[in-house]
Amino acid sequence: MELLVGCIILFVIFFIPWWVKRYFYKRTTYYAITQTPLSQLNKGSVGEYLIYKKLKRYEKQGGKFLFNLYLPTTRNGTTEVDVVLIHPKGFIVIESKNYAGWIFGNEANRTWTQVLPKGRGRESNKEKFQNPIKQNATHIKYLKRIVGETVPMWSVIVFGDDCTFKDVKVSNDVRFKITYLHKLKSVVSRIIKNPETDAFSQQTIDRMYSLLYPYTQVSDETKREHIESVRNRRW
Repeated sequence: MELLVGCIILFVIFFIPWWVKRYFYKRTTYYAITQTPLSQLNKGSVGEYLIYKKLKRYEKQGGKFLFNLYLPTTRNGTTEVDVVLIHPKGFIVIESKNYAGWIFGNEANRTWTQVLPKGRGRESNKEKFQNPIKQNATHIKYLKRIVGETVPMWSVIVFGDDCTFKDVKVSNDVRFKITYLHKLKSVVSRIIKNPETDAFSQQTIDRMYSLLYPYTQVSDETKREHIESVRNRRW
């Protein structure tokens, strides 16, 4: 009897919360587009999903989300856009950096640096990654080639809350914002408040969504080729 009661308690404590979380996750736009099971979310996709959760309220304002768009480039390759929010005010183009550790970078640098400090039996580690400002500028460049050069777009680079900006130097350029995840809602809110009038009707949002959606549904081969090209790229 005690064993049965223990099993029931474990079921209630662990299985039911997991089932509820899975149920609501499968009802999200993120799952509808990516079809990534909750159990298969990696560090990168978790960052994208958390961004969606922070901003999903904009769906009630007529906004639409797209994730992992593989856009063609002029070099017969692709560039991957993490998150796009198509809002009546314009496009919010988001690059997700769900990193931990210390972040060092400058607006003009070709690469930035992530440092994982030594601790808990772990040696310190230093990794270079592409300047996210330039990276997202490239995403916007190719998005505009599809939807039009006059479409208003803002670049937002979102770092995870587990990292710390140790030496990140950027200007106050209004074309891009760099923020932590916990500050994302306020950053996007300020962007959307300006300009005062809407740029897009709901019909236009739906049309642009339909135009871009196929770029989220590419083949596994295209994804593999993109990953391989990124690995071989020299920043």
